[in-house]
Amino acid sequence: MRSTDIVSGYDLWARSYDRCDNPLVAMTGVAMRRWRPEGRRAIELGCGTGRNAPFFLARGFEAYVGVDVSPGMLAQAARNVPDPRVRFVHADAAEVPGLCGFDGALLSLVLEHAEDVAPLLASAARAVRPGGWLQIFEIHPRWRAQGGRAHFEHEGEDLYLPSYLHEAAAIHAAMADDWSLVSVTDWYADPAASPKLGRRRGQPALLELSAVRA
Repeated sequence: MRSTDIVSGYDLWARSYDRCDNPLVAMTGVAMRRWRPEGRRAIELGCGTGRNAPFFLARGFEAYVGVDVSPGMLAQAARNVPDPRVRFVHADAAEVPGLCGFDGALLSLVLEHAEDVAPLLASAARAVRPGGWLQIFEIHPRWRAQGGRAHFEHEGEDLYLPSYLHEAAAIHAAMADDWSLVSVTDWYADPAASPKLGRRRGQPALLELSAVRA
C-alpha cells in the first residue's frame, strides 16, 4: 500500500476514474435519484470529472460551476461535459475566489480528504446566497472506521489518498453559524448499485446531510 497526495493522486486517477466500479460513487448515484435540488445556479466543490454536472442540467439549472484542485480531473471534466452552461474552475475548494450568489452547493465525496472540514463548509457558505442549499454526500464514518477509503490502482499498485473520518455531529458543528442543518440520512450498502457492495450488505455506506444557508 502506498499513499499519495490529493493533486498527484487525482491527476493519475483522472483517465480511469469514470471507468472504475467505485461503490461510493454508485451509492451517491442512488441517493441523488431521490434528491430534488431547486434553483438556477449550482456550484460543486470538488467536482472531479464533472460527473454530476449533467444531473443539474437535466433538472433545468441554467449554470453549473465545478471547482477542483486537480488539473487532470478538470481536463477530463471538460471532455466529459462540453456544454456552454457548464464552467470548470481550477482552485482549492476551500479557498474559492470570487464565486458567489449560487442557489446551492454540492460536496460529494470530498470531506473525506480534509482533516478539518470547516474551511470547505465556509467556502460553500461564501458561494451560496442566503436561503440557498448545501448538499453533502460522504463516505459513512462506520465504513471509514472499518478501513474503507478512497484508493485506486495505478500500474499494478494500489494508491491511497488522504482520508479522515468525520461523524455527522462533527460536520454539523463545523457548519458554525453559516448553515442550518435540515436532515441527516444513512444510506445502506445496496449490491444492486455495485457488486462491490455485496460484502457490506446491510451496513451503512454513505452519509447524506442537507442544510440551508443562514
